[in-house]
This record gives sequence, C-alpha cells and structure tokens, in this order.
Amino acid sequence: MGRRHLGKRDAKDIARERIDGLFALAEQEVHKGSAERSKRYVSLALRIGERHKVRTGHKRTYCPECHSFFAPPINVRVRTGRGSISMTCLACGHISRYPLVQKRR
Repeated sequence: MGRRHLGKRDAKDIARERIDGLFALAEQEVHKGSAERSKRYVSLALRIGERHKVRTGHKRTYCPECHSFFAPPINVRVRTGRGSISMTCLACGHISRYPLVQKRR
C-alpha cells in the first residue's frame, strides 16, 4: 500500500498543535528552573513555524534574540510608560518595545 500524503491544511494544523505544545512545555520548564531546555523548545517551535509557514502567535512570550521564554518575575523586566511597554530580557539584555494601546470608551 502507498503512503497517505497529508494535504497542506492538515500539515499546518499539525504544525500549530506542535507549536502550542512546545510553548506549553517551555512554560513548564522555565518555572521548574531549566532555562536551557525552555530555550530549546522555543527554538524548535519557531523552526516548525518557519518550515510550515505558520505564525506562532506567541510574539511577546519569548525573547527574539536568545529565544528565552518569558516568565515575568524570573527572567524578564516589564515596564510601562510613555505609551509603550518595554520588556527587558534578563538573560541577554535585549529590550523589546511594543505600543501600549488604550481602550476606547
């Protein structure tokens, strides 16, 4: 019998599930104290996303430079001010700034 080939939609759905699972594992590992393993999970999730052209959807949960998973009191400093949020990675010192969006009345 021949192998069943997955369609593009099926492959993307599987990739999304794996990405979400890897980010969940990264969150568990960073709270356990294993920063290197959580970095590995984040980098694997990003590679899967690149390979299958799937957005990870977890933009503000990891450092774009060193791929450390952010756990606010442990390895990231979050500051708000002047209409933006600045997140400083305590592992590599990279600063990410995002606009602070105000809710409309």
